[in-house]
Formats: sequence, structure tokens, C-alpha cells
Amino acid sequence: MQWLPENRSSLYGHGAFAGVVLACYADFAFNTRVNGEPWQVPVVFALGAVYLTLNVVCDRLTAGRPPSWLRAYYAVQIAVVLTAIWLSPVQGFFGILGLPLVSQSIFDYGWRGLPTVGALVYVGSVAVWFPYGWAGMMRGVVSFAPGYLFTIAFTFISRQALLAREQSEKLAAQLGAANEQLRAHASATAELATTRERNRLAREIHDGVGHYLTTIKVQLDAAQALLAADPARAADSVGKAARLAGEALDDVRRSVGSLAADAARPPLPEVLRKLAADVQPAPDLRIEGAPRPLPAATEHALYRAAQEGLTNVSKHAAASATAVVLDFRDPARVRLTVLDNGRGAAPAAAGSGGYGLRGLGERLALLGGTLRSGPRPDGGFRLEVEVPA
Repeated sequence: MQWLPENRSSLYGHGAFAGVVLACYADFAFNTRVNGEPWQVPVVFALGAVYLTLNVVCDRLTAGRPPSWLRAYYAVQIAVVLTAIWLSPVQGFFGILGLPLVSQSIFDYGWRGLPTVGALVYVGSVAVWFPYGWAGMMRGVVSFAPGYLFTIAFTFISRQALLAREQSEKLAAQLGAANEQLRAHASATAELATTRERNRLAREIHDGVGHYLTTIKVQLDAAQALLAADPARAADSVGKAARLAGEALDDVRRSVGSLAADAARPPLPEVLRKLAADVQPAPDLRIEGAPRPLPAATEHALYRAAQEGLTNVSKHAAASATAVVLDFRDPARVRLTVLDNGRGAAPAAAGSGGYGLRGLGERLALLGGTLRSGPRPDGGFRLEVEVPA
């Protein structure tokens, strides 16, 4: 397992490796006690070149390969460095040639690199002094121990510092990504809140002002048709239109106030009776079950549903009879139904195709309610909503 391949492949790591190797081989130029056969010197220099080259190409040899490739690299490097130490005509200082390999193994394997690479290189380097007897062996042990201990301690400290820096950079990157995600979520939340508020205002304008304008238009059309034949009834229609305009203004104020006035709204049956009185043809209002107080949002949604149904009847149905049924019999839910005997579904009102029904469906969905609409089997149209209550 490779722990810090990016550190092993850095220019700093290669430079440190090369620095120790060159320092060892520089001893040939300054040491006057060069013994051995003439062939040993070029062989030792060749081994040093192989040793250094393998370090430089180690990443390319092992990257993306199975762990056995890295183990093979260390096996070859241990063999090369110990052979160079044993064949070197220069003894003593040359024994530190294995220190860079020990340091590299710690970067790659942590503590697990010491029992294998560290121990083998250290013992192999000290064993060079075996021909000089136990005194020579102890001299080698004492001479090389400080260098190896310092290298091991320094390498572990460097490794921990590099790991800490890597972890810090990773955490900083994660924190940056998290902050970016939070900013994106905040932007999306703000956009969603804006969209919801726009939709709410659109529903309020359509369900409130749209209903009143439709009813006012019906009254004014009636007044225009009756003006010549029956001025009294025409004046009555104009009066109703004026009163409805005032109610429309009140409705706008309620909408602008974010429905704050809903808590002061009269009971829903009373509000529906007032609504029905302004619609032509006047619908038959039926209350089934014992009326009970409802949450303001629920009453408002049912009121808007009745408005939407009656507005569609006035605009599209050409009906002669209309009914509004408010059903309290289910203790868990309240149902409101608008029925007519008109021509059936108008193109803009059929199913949920019209904006009004679509907006009404969104309003009910926020309360956990449902909307059903469509032609009646015996003719006409049916709008039915249910909300928990």
C-alpha cells in the first residue's frame, strides 16, 4: 500500500535521495584508503547509477500496478544497495548509502517499512564489519545507529507533517465545496420562496379579483340589456356591480395583507351565502352535517374553491341551475361541491387545464387536500374539493 506517492515522487524527495548517493560516492575522491580490486570501483559506480535511476522511475513503474510491484522494487533496491556497500573499496561513510531507501520505505509503508527494509539495510550495512571481529561489528553498530535513528525520526516527523497538510487541504477543499453547496441551496431556497410567493399572489388575484370582475361584468351586461326595457332592474344590476367592486377592493386588501384578515372572517357558511347571493343564476346552497370551526387556511381554500366553481359557471356553463354543497359529515375532512346543469366542461375549465383549477389544486395540495372536476353523467359540470379538518 502506498501512503504518500506524491511525496516520494517530488523533486525534493529525488534531490534528497541523490544528495546522499553523491555524498557517498564523493568519498572515493577524498578517501586515501581505497582497497580492493580495480573492477570493483566501476561496478560500485554502476550499482549506484542503477540505485538512483530506480528511485527516479519508481512512480512510473508502480503507479496503477498491484502492490507486488512496489515490493519487487524494494527487493531489487535492497539487493543493489547492499551489493554496492559490500563491494565498495571504501568503507565507513559509504555505509549510509541505504538511508534514503529506508526513508522512502517509511513514506510508503509507515512503521511497517522498518522491520523489513530498515532492518535488512541496517544489518546488511553493519555486517560489512564482520571480518574485523566482534569489536569491528560493535563499532559498525555504534557508528551507523545515530544516522539511522535520526533518519527514521526525521522521516516520521516529515511524513506526519505532510499527512497533516494533505488532510488540511482536503478538509479545506471539502469546506469550500460545502460552502458552495450551501450558497447554491440558499439561492435555490430563495428562488423557491419567490416562486411560491408569486404563485400565491397569482392564485389570490385569479381567485379573488378574477371572480369579482367576472361577476361585475355579468351584472353590467345585464344592466345594459335591461336599460331600455326595465330601467329599475338595470339600476339594481348597476348597484350590485358597484357593491361587488367594493367587495373586490376589500378582497385585494386581504390578499395584500397576506390573508391576515382571515381570522376575522365570518363563519364559512355565512360567507358562502353572501357569495351565492351575488351570482347569477343564484345557486342553491346546502350545508350537510353540523358546521364546525375550521383553520383559517382551510376556510380560505374552501372559499376560493367555491369562488372558482361559481366563476366558471358564470363564464362557461350557460347553466339554469347551480348548487353549492358544504359537507361537514366526515369528522376528519370537509368536502365542498359545486354542481351545475350547463353545457359541461368548457375548454379552459375541463379537468385541471385552466389556470384557476390548476392554482386551486396547488392551494389544496399545500393543505393535504384533493381536487376532482369533470362533466357529470347526467349533464353539466362538477367541481369537488376535500381538505383535512
